[in-house]
Amino acid sequence: MTQLACPFCGPRELEEFLFHKTLPSPDATPFADAYLRANHRDVSAEHWQHVRGCRAWLEVTRNPSTDKVLEVKLIGPVRA
Repeated sequence: MTQLACPFCGPRELEEFLFHKTLPSPDATPFADAYLRANHRDVSAEHWQHVRGCRAWLEVTRNPSTDKVLEVKLIGPVRA
């Protein structure tokens, strides 16, 4: 993963983004949700911010084994 596609700015180098945290998997138990933040080795959901660009918060779904980005979604409403 050398680039992320920002919904506003388009594809940008990874250095423009800041990783915030890994999100719990949808099927996680309450213990895993609170402490482990464990995802499957094939799919990881993460929060990133485009700090050197539009500053948008993104939910990035990727395969940590291959580093392939599967999906990038904007978090929150679009402000005019």
